[in-house]
Amino acid sequence: MGSHKDYMDLKKQKLTEQNQNQCHLLDSNKSSNFLKGVSVYVTGFTEPPAAVLKEMILRAGGSFQMFYKKSDVTHIVASNLPDFKVKLWKNQLIVTPQWIADCDLAQTKLPEAKYILFRSSENIRDMILEKQSNVPPDRSPGKHIPKTTSSDFVAEFYSNSRLHHLSTSVAELRGTVAAFQQQYHPLYSPANRAVSHSLIVHLDIDCFFVSISLRSRPHLRGLPVCVTHAKSADKADSYAEISSCSYEARSFGVRNGMFMGKARTLCPQLVTVPYEFSEYQVASRELYRIMVEKTPFVEVVSCDEAFLDIVELVDTMDEENIESFVKELRGDIFKSIGCTVSAGIGPNKLVARMATRKGKPNGQYICLGNEKISEYLKIQPIEDLPGIGYSTARKLAAQGHVLCGDLVGLTKSQLSDIVGPKTGETIFRFCRGHDDRELHLKHERKSISVEINYGIRVETAAELDLFLLNLCKELEKRMKAESVTGSLLTLKVKERAEHAAKDPVKYMGHGICDNISKSVHLTNASNAASLMHPKVMSLVSNLTLTPADIRGVGVQMSKLQSASNEGAAILKRKTVKSSDKKPAVSTLFQCDKPEFLGCTDQDKILSILKSWANSDEPMQVDVDKADSYFSDLIKFGDISFTEKVLKDLRKQFAARDIPEWNAVFNAILQNVQQKIFSEFNGILSVDNL
Repeated sequence: MGSHKDYMDLKKQKLTEQNQNQCHLLDSNKSSNFLKGVSVYVTGFTEPPAAVLKEMILRAGGSFQMFYKKSDVTHIVASNLPDFKVKLWKNQLIVTPQWIADCDLAQTKLPEAKYILFRSSENIRDMILEKQSNVPPDRSPGKHIPKTTSSDFVAEFYSNSRLHHLSTSVAELRGTVAAFQQQYHPLYSPANRAVSHSLIVHLDIDCFFVSISLRSRPHLRGLPVCVTHAKSADKADSYAEISSCSYEARSFGVRNGMFMGKARTLCPQLVTVPYEFSEYQVASRELYRIMVEKTPFVEVVSCDEAFLDIVELVDTMDEENIESFVKELRGDIFKSIGCTVSAGIGPNKLVARMATRKGKPNGQYICLGNEKISEYLKIQPIEDLPGIGYSTARKLAAQGHVLCGDLVGLTKSQLSDIVGPKTGETIFRFCRGHDDRELHLKHERKSISVEINYGIRVETAAELDLFLLNLCKELEKRMKAESVTGSLLTLKVKERAEHAAKDPVKYMGHGICDNISKSVHLTNASNAASLMHPKVMSLVSNLTLTPADIRGVGVQMSKLQSASNEGAAILKRKTVKSSDKKPAVSTLFQCDKPEFLGCTDQDKILSILKSWANSDEPMQVDVDKADSYFSDLIKFGDISFTEKVLKDLRKQFAARDIPEWNAVFNAILQNVQQKIFSEFNGILSVDNL
């Protein structure tokens, strides 16, 4: 056998021949050679996809490189790059895929200035920035942005930040789901499940942001609609990004993540609507409430997407019965939040998620049974498999493998040779519909951060100091809301690159920056801004920063631990503890403590309740009396005794394991939680019971 170098040389020669053959096939449609001399290497996910870009380049007389070699490449095309590649290709001209698409549309080679993704070399910067000076920055008047040092700046930024909403909503929803699990299923424990298999449903709200907007704008239904920061949406060269678009807009080629300028070119009649973050939050909370009310086995994926296991909710595994249940669930969601939902049903997360693709929009698809799963997956693109990135799909495509069915004939060893052992193992299982991943029902947060990369403009060290103090206060607020402290503090800074424009094309954006990060360990875990701020300023003093060039700042706390030994906060980030007392005792009681059957002695009351809980059959009249006593205890403010009684009763019911008595305890606990929430704006932690 030859060396690896010989193998790669032969492979490159084969790919070159394939490109030449494709060029010959495109000759009849070639209108000009306007990209002659341009040699392109595409990396990562792009829109349009690499295959489409390749055809555009070859048709215009350019060259398409499957492998990167500096001497062979004039342009690197990418939508995004990790830091190590930015440094690796610092002397290369890197443009967005839109440059190729627009050149193809104009049938001429356009200037690269407005399409530059990143530039670091002084020679390239000087050349491009000179050209870029003729490109006017986006100066949309829009909403007034407070000064960076203003006390309102941080709150104003986060109230209007889509990325902040998306990043924080998942953490908040996990807490909300945990609260609903305690409220609706107080005895729930994943470890105690008796089933040996799963029936997974993947739910995904159709065009979530747009769907929420259309609830109050029914006259826009049926029209191409998108959600964006509308202040610059009407400009032909707008850099406002689309976060969600309707299916009517997608029929014109509009896509999520596209700039409004491009979208307007594709669809001049596109209607824009603003973000409604508070509405998204309410709808997401209700979505998960409906699901958790059905089953506690729910995994939070995002604000509009979830997995749930319904194996214990259907009487049989009959497909008609399962489909009926899911259809009813989707109907309940639509009635409650006014948004259509698509669903996929399968034996595991992989198949369920893939099935949702066929169910969209506003439908469902069930994929059960080895034969049906195999037939469905074999026609699915490899790049649609979860966790399989564009780069991996591209490596497989280079070998002629595009669909999952193309991979079934490959051994695990053959796949590993192409994409590596770990990814090869994953693809080997996924293309056959095998997925042993369980639902993530509990999540432990690793870090909490506050980062702002838009609108940051400070002139002096004093202004930077004030802004960092405000950031630390925001971080303190978030950490206290989560009842955690931390011991590893990290400062992240985006500093304007040496030759980057002071005013980037995107108004108040960060532009081209150097990324800097520095950390410090705290002697004692803390969540206090008064301690974090001096530490952060100490990190700043160790860096050679120019305040006026700072375009983004973040403060992160990791190595988290609970701020107390009490149960963690769940609902609305507050857990009522035994020590919580109401400021004043209700005037309902004329005695020191509430009565139960004429008795106020708590030891005797506990003995009576435990004796009742050991009787043969629960009577509704007795349940009502017990429930009334707990209500009086909560109004009185005696959380400690309430918790003690519930703990003892739960142990007793668990030991007996009689369904009727378990149901009684669940009903009592649910009523207690509702009353505590009404009185204290929180709930008891079931972990303490």
